[in-house]
Amino acid sequence: MTEPAPLRSGSLRAILLNTGWMLGGKGFGAVLSLIYIAIVTRSLGLEGFGQFALALGVGQATATFVTFQSWQIIVRYGMPLLHDHRTDALARLVRFTITLDVAAALAGVALATLGTLLLANHFGWTQSFAWQAIGTSAVLVLSTHWTPVGVLRLHDRFATAAACDSVTAIVRCGGAIAVWLIHPSVIAYLAVWAAAEALTALAYWIAAHKVQPFRWPRAKWHEMLAENPGIGRYSVVTNLSSSLGVGGKELAALIIGLVITPAAAGSFRLAQQLAQGLAKLSQILARAIFPELVRSGTAAGEDEFDALLARTLRLTAIGGGIVFALLLLIGRPVIGLIAGPEFHGAYPVLLALGTAAAVDFAAVGFEPALVAMGRADLSLKLRIISTIILIVLIAILPVYFGVIGAGVGVLIASIISICLLWRALRIHRRRPEPNAGPTESAGVPGP
Repeated sequence: MTEPAPLRSGSLRAILLNTGWMLGGKGFGAVLSLIYIAIVTRSLGLEGFGQFALALGVGQATATFVTFQSWQIIVRYGMPLLHDHRTDALARLVRFTITLDVAAALAGVALATLGTLLLANHFGWTQSFAWQAIGTSAVLVLSTHWTPVGVLRLHDRFATAAACDSVTAIVRCGGAIAVWLIHPSVIAYLAVWAAAEALTALAYWIAAHKVQPFRWPRAKWHEMLAENPGIGRYSVVTNLSSSLGVGGKELAALIIGLVITPAAAGSFRLAQQLAQGLAKLSQILARAIFPELVRSGTAAGEDEFDALLARTLRLTAIGGGIVFALLLLIGRPVIGLIAGPEFHGAYPVLLALGTAAAVDFAAVGFEPALVAMGRADLSLKLRIISTIILIVLIAILPVYFGVIGAGVGVLIASIISICLLWRALRIHRRRPEPNAGPTESAGVPGP
């Protein structure tokens, strides 16, 4: 492993630079996603795309719910270890997160299998298709790569991470074109998506190993826990925070498939996929903000931390306005261009989901700020409240208002969540006392 440089303090310039690197990879992927989404929707049609979305959704929702935010654990606890050149302790920390990832993945396979078998009859799946969907879900869940993501972000290798991230879009696009030319089918596209996740994970693990070779210094678990006070509780809370923040939205398409039809789920999924292109902007920025706030809290004073937070919140407020403007300008033409007239009914849903993405973007700094201030237990409580509201809304509103009801439910839940986080940030504006420690920390939206 190369000799680490002295730990610098957090900065807005670093946030923008790291965001730029991630946007480069995501921007490239976004262009390719327009191609492969168009291929899948047009070749499968509304009903077929709905079945594809539901089968894929089981695996994605499961992965979201079981995954520990290992990258946050490494950034949060690895930063001082890297600063102090404690290489053995850092290696033990990475070993701990790998263990979490593997255990979560194995539990995820069991959960995805059980969930698919229970839902198969409701979605009209044959036994053969159900097991094919289970295989896809297993690959998605086992393709865990959040530990290498954390290693790369800890060492400021955002450019390398962006290159690894682009593998997903490249494989999906190339595979979708091949399937379209040979014989389009739901299961063939599912196989392409599974292969893309597996190859992306492989790229991340190889890249991280080159930056910080994985090794296993001998130590008992209690020694590792003593080196990282509060890491057990932190790991659980980050998992819960991410699961509630993202997992609730992943469940939306499955709930629509249950309460309405698979075709309605397909319409919602298309709108969700396009809106996620806008939501990715806020997720990318959150991932760039969190390490810098941690750096600021580790290497700078309270005044520098507050100044960086204030500049970050102004930046994200402007970004939210830009996201909403893009939605109004390109939303309807993009749906018609990509999926064709059969999917025109998805535009009102896109309008609701895109507006929710703009709201999330405007306040993307709230939750990382609470985490860095040691107030993330409160953030988790607020996330639980907003997730319960989201699930209730997307379970009830579609029954009376159709697919658009689910989109409105997501928007209402986003507004409520942001209001709660804003209020919490105003109340707890000052950082905690030094003895608050990492045991009071939790996570930010995961990758």
